[in-house]
Amino acid sequence: MADISIQSQTFSQEMRQQANAALMKLDKGLRSKSVGEQSESIIRFGKLFDRFPFAIVINAAFLKLSDVFLEGNNFLRLCILRVVQDSQAHLEKILNVDEFVKRVFSVMHSNDPAARALTLRMFGSLAAIVAERKNVHHSVRTGLESHDRLEQEAAIFAAGKLSQRSGLFAAGICNKVAEMIQGLATPVPVKLKLIRIFEHMHHNVETSNKVNREDEFSK
Repeated sequence: MADISIQSQTFSQEMRQQANAALMKLDKGLRSKSVGEQSESIIRFGKLFDRFPFAIVINAAFLKLSDVFLEGNNFLRLCILRVVQDSQAHLEKILNVDEFVKRVFSVMHSNDPAARALTLRMFGSLAAIVAERKNVHHSVRTGLESHDRLEQEAAIFAAGKLSQRSGLFAAGICNKVAEMIQGLATPVPVKLKLIRIFEHMHHNVETSNKVNREDEFSK
């Protein structure tokens, strides 16, 4: 029994050393001045998560990615978004959620609508851990009113994802979505996308009744 315990402890130490070495290698790529090397390192984070699915590793990795999301360009942000979308099973292993979300959220203050659009899509893809955050709710609601097509579409995507997770968000956004669907200024393609948000708004009786009324109106 003692031999098994020693072997297990040794294996754990070896895994930790391997994980640290792999993370340091990827971190070196993130710090490169070459966007190509940075993007290649970002893409490899998905394999790191699968090989070392431990909270301490995943937490450290996502914090590094959040730094790049904050300070990098939109291409790198897109690469990080893809990693997040492909790593849904690992999101709840992030330990420093507040710090991670704070860095991502800071990009919402950008004057670049494309950067804000990528951030809104991040919110939708991070719904498992940000669904009840009021600052995220406000940003998505504001994004729905954007005159930039990419930003508005990203907000619609995020609204759908958050509505699946948060009854509070669904109840708060229901009337806004209904107004946009009924509004003459809203293009038909946008209305069709907005209607799909209602599929996820059944968290309580009041919201469900509102949705049913809007469904009847849209037919």
